[in-house]
Amino acid sequence: MTVKIITYRPLQAGPALTVLGAVHGNERCGAEAVARLAADIDRDLVVLKRGILQLVPVANPRAYREGVRFVERNLNRHLYPKEQKRHYEDHLDPILCGLLDGTEVLLDLHSYTSQGGPFIFLGGNDARELAYARALGVPDFVCGWSEAFGGGDGSRESQGTTEYARSQGALAVTLECGHHHNADAAQIGYQAILRALWHLDMLDEGCLATLGLDVQASAGRQRGVRMKSVYRREQGASFARPWKHFDSVAKGEAMAMLAGGEILPAPENGFIVLPKDNAAAGEEWFYFGTATPLPG
Repeated sequence: MTVKIITYRPLQAGPALTVLGAVHGNERCGAEAVARLAADIDRDLVVLKRGILQLVPVANPRAYREGVRFVERNLNRHLYPKEQKRHYEDHLDPILCGLLDGTEVLLDLHSYTSQGGPFIFLGGNDARELAYARALGVPDFVCGWSEAFGGGDGSRESQGTTEYARSQGALAVTLECGHHHNADAAQIGYQAILRALWHLDMLDEGCLATLGLDVQASAGRQRGVRMKSVYRREQGASFARPWKHFDSVAKGEAMAMLAGGEILPAPENGFIVLPKDNAAAGEEWFYFGTATPLPG
């Protein structure tokens, strides 16, 4: 298999932006958005004026071809170059990490299985990263993923593309463009790339009118949710009701029912984040988070 990397280098120096699609092979919107942008650059519909733009339409080509999330290992976990390569995805690690070693800003495009719209994963308290994320035109933000997952202690178990990029000094966000099959998911990803280019002053202003896009338009009121905990599915467990992403839940309300009939209550008022009804036993099932103000 081959990982296709498209690089554009305008004559004027500037920041290096990397955009990833299909880190998970069954998430097609990122690949579509990146391919569309490359085609529009090649047709001079999108004009770059400075910097370096690195595009990876399909980061996990075999998983993409087979239509699965991953082949042998989740590429967005345990992401770092490995001396001993045991899984197919281990061979992709040095390619992606080598690319991220040379980037200053990362935009990783994803989608998810539950019903819902776009949101952005934030990490850390970098004011520049927050400004970048807020410029992408998305109203909802989730922070604290690494801490909730258990990777806040320096463990590389939760290290994915954004965590690795940040460890190399880059600004990095993951944009979840909505449900896998949302009709507007690829369009959301495409517009986010343009907004990132605009925010970094890499985009020629003259092409915006041709594209018919207002990259400076506000996303309106933006809200944040801080993830507190991750729940892995137990054998025979089921949701208390068909949760959607960002559904609110009251303290003590049943979130799920365990196999023995025990209720799994919400620890406080909050939100259900990324529920996966089809998660297998032992897999990440859903996250719980609470409302948090966005700084700035």
